[in-house]
Amino acid sequence: MSWYNTGTIAVTNGSKIVTGVGTKWTNSLIGICAGQMLLLNTEGFIEICEIASVQSDTQLTLANKYNGKTRSGIKYQIPTSPNVSIEALALRISEMLNYYQTQLDAWQMILTGEDAVTLTAPDGRQVTIKSQYSIANELTKLLEQSKVYAEQTSKNADIAKNASSSSNNSAASAKSSADSASSSATASRDSAQKSSNSANAASLSENNAKTAEQNAKKSAEDAKNAASSIDTTVFLKKSGANDQSINGSLNVKTLKENDVRVYSPNNKPTADDIGAIPAVKKDVNGLPIYMVGNHLVCSDWVGKWDLMPFRRDELPFGWYFRNGDNYLLSSPQGQALNSLSVNYKNDHRITIKTINGLQYINVPTAFAPDGRGCFMRAVNGTTRQVGSWEDDATRNITAQFGNFLTSKLDANGAFRVDAIAKPAYGGNSHGWHTVLSFDASRVAPTANENRAINIGGTPVIYLGV
Repeated sequence: MSWYNTGTIAVTNGSKIVTGVGTKWTNSLIGICAGQMLLLNTEGFIEICEIASVQSDTQLTLANKYNGKTRSGIKYQIPTSPNVSIEALALRISEMLNYYQTQLDAWQMILTGEDAVTLTAPDGRQVTIKSQYSIANELTKLLEQSKVYAEQTSKNADIAKNASSSSNNSAASAKSSADSASSSATASRDSAQKSSNSANAASLSENNAKTAEQNAKKSAEDAKNAASSIDTTVFLKKSGANDQSINGSLNVKTLKENDVRVYSPNNKPTADDIGAIPAVKKDVNGLPIYMVGNHLVCSDWVGKWDLMPFRRDELPFGWYFRNGDNYLLSSPQGQALNSLSVNYKNDHRITIKTINGLQYINVPTAFAPDGRGCFMRAVNGTTRQVGSWEDDATRNITAQFGNFLTSKLDANGAFRVDAIAKPAYGGNSHGWHTVLSFDASRVAPTANENRAINIGGTPVIYLGV
């Protein structure tokens, strides 16, 4: 199982909002989403909350309001791997293929489109460029314009030649029109110069157009070769645009996320993979049992009491300190306690109460009100039932003596007569003396100790969650 625990968090009593410091909760590679558990390490305890939604890298919302103390800088853990399903994996692969398909479509538009094409880079930036087709069209238009300029220049040259011939044939009139001819000649020379300049520009434009056309053809050929080199047979194709289903096969046994193997219903881990006991479920008389080898694993121990040699914060899974603590009725512990029989809950004082508007239920307690532990004692089920309490007490020891006036002294109970004797001086009955001893063993059994040597243990109850 993968755990995400980067950074720290802050929680507020009565609020569903959890704020992170140094966290990256929206990173799609981590896989934090609604329905996962948020484990809080507070004052030596583990608090379990349910995530309802994730708003940003540093904020998420709980399914229920937080009932603990307002704190900040809390360490936490979020198990992420169990939420990676085949459907989620298919969606991620579909999104990746959609991205590659978009890029391929954009490159096709670059080669064959008539307008500008917008590409999306892997970092999210968008770049707009002209397609090769539109560039070739612009070069063709420039070439056509250059041809028009050349033709116009040729026409101007013909006009100048005709004007010169007309000037030679009309020598007589040329003299009378010398001023006009001179002006026409000057205009012709200017026109010829402009025609020459236009011709040079047209020739340069034509050369540039040819070079650009060759470069465009080379770019198109390179793009075509790059596209044809992609082996599309290894791609998984969508079989439907609406349901986003995948047409293909996946080897789920080799799937990994962040170098951690991904498990699924079709790729279940072995007991050795996850460090679990390899239990096998069997049905006996319609009831489920679990076997580890030839040993039976009891699955119906909810409510069982025991005394364990572990400290309260080191108990095995499913066992809880039997000290009367309250748990939310909606929590797994609360549901396990509430599933016990009515007699069990009545016998051991398990009750449902409302605290701060929320319902809680308590585990039984193994302690007297003054904190002392209790001894377990069998009951007969009639005059004494399970769960009944008896306060501490001791056996009553009594003794009595009397009749000092005779040689026989009456004594009973814990008193014992050790000796009766007459005085040496021979006096009357008041001269008798008597030796009495107090002996508790005459009433109650005694031994060399009044408390057996004992070793402390933690009283626990099994809830199985």
